[in-house]
Amino acid sequence: MLQKVIVFTPKDPPPATLREALTACGCEMLLAPSEARLLESLDRFSPDCTVILSSPVMDPDAERVVQRIRSIDHSCPLVIMTSGISAEAAICAMRAGATDMLDRDSPREKIVATLKSLIGRRGACFGHQGHNCRELIEGHRLAGGSVPMREIKDQISRIAQADVSVLITGETGTGKELVAQLIHRNSRRSGRLFVAINCAAVPDTLLESELFGHERGAFTGAEVSREGKLQHASGGTLFLDEIGDMSLVAQAKILRAVESRVVQRLGSNQDTPVQVRLLAATNQDLESLAKEKKFREDLYFRLNVVRLALPPLRERLEDIPELVEHTLRELQQRHHGPLRRIDDDVVRRMQAYHWPGNVRELRNVLESMTVLSSSRSVGLSDLPSHMKHVVRSSAPQYGDERSRIIGALTSADWNRNRAAEILSCSRMTLYRKMVKYSIPTE
Repeated sequence: MLQKVIVFTPKDPPPATLREALTACGCEMLLAPSEARLLESLDRFSPDCTVILSSPVMDPDAERVVQRIRSIDHSCPLVIMTSGISAEAAICAMRAGATDMLDRDSPREKIVATLKSLIGRRGACFGHQGHNCRELIEGHRLAGGSVPMREIKDQISRIAQADVSVLITGETGTGKELVAQLIHRNSRRSGRLFVAINCAAVPDTLLESELFGHERGAFTGAEVSREGKLQHASGGTLFLDEIGDMSLVAQAKILRAVESRVVQRLGSNQDTPVQVRLLAATNQDLESLAKEKKFREDLYFRLNVVRLALPPLRERLEDIPELVEHTLRELQQRHHGPLRRIDDDVVRRMQAYHWPGNVRELRNVLESMTVLSSSRSVGLSDLPSHMKHVVRSSAPQYGDERSRIIGALTSADWNRNRAAEILSCSRMTLYRKMVKYSIPTE
């Protein structure tokens, strides 16, 4: 079967060298002259590669297109083909989600080599249905088979292999530290230490000592010398949780340590070499904080080499039955008690609740129910008192929502972009709901 490559041509036709290279690679070229056609083709064909013909610089329109492509397909190789590639444009493209960049004047041989490498990499990692065939070590810890969670697991598998800094974003309770642990566990550094520090839990006066260590007598109470987290994690992974709460002074020092790969303990003038992979997590908007001068812009760019955004539980409610079962097994092993079962009616009502505390809130509710219940079967009466009213009043309205979705699709002549606009939701959210309610997606 011919491999499909979508070429986005908003202004100019593809250069002859690209056409020749695609033919030499045995690829079928699918032209997409508009953004709407591009997104429709991505959804319909699941291409082996996408090429964007951009203006001489990485303008905001091209950056937006890249980001929209990534919202639909996180794994498809994405090549920006432009003129006069600069370091700034390359950095901008990679941050937006591009895989590689090519000059429009590149010889055919270089284009062929680039396309074969990217398409081959996709073919090695994915089967004919697009599922990642590389088993994620300890992936069972991240419960959920929804589309968002399959994408997250796929991203973890690929990110783990690249020894780059990662910024993990998401609301409180979405599992950012677990994701960081899985990235480490599946990386080449898995045989070394994973060291975590919660920047919000350590007082600012002690954070520097925690990160860099101190010599005896460096401050009151420093009775013995102590290595810091950076030195302790050398060769492994350092995870900075709630990085947005770190002071500007500490940010400057950790940036210097990461860039120079040396640290100085408090009270010492001696440089100690360190070599760590840096993972960071936050529930704050670091980009906005950087613009407000509340977070160092240079550290933000250093951390934001790869970003992994975790979805809130309310956007993957179809995962709740699996999450409940997975959590109950964990709790049974932890408390050495009988394996509990949650009534189906309770699970259905849980799927209608919005879970502001995300997976952490769900786990806390389940733990309370299993500890307090004297029966193997747990029902509504076993809910914590603060949850009884909200869950009892939470009744799934599947029929109404399904009708609204079908109505919007019908009004939009089954164009998902327009239907998503009518429903005031993203295209991916619409797709997930269509799958959830068994609405045909083809």
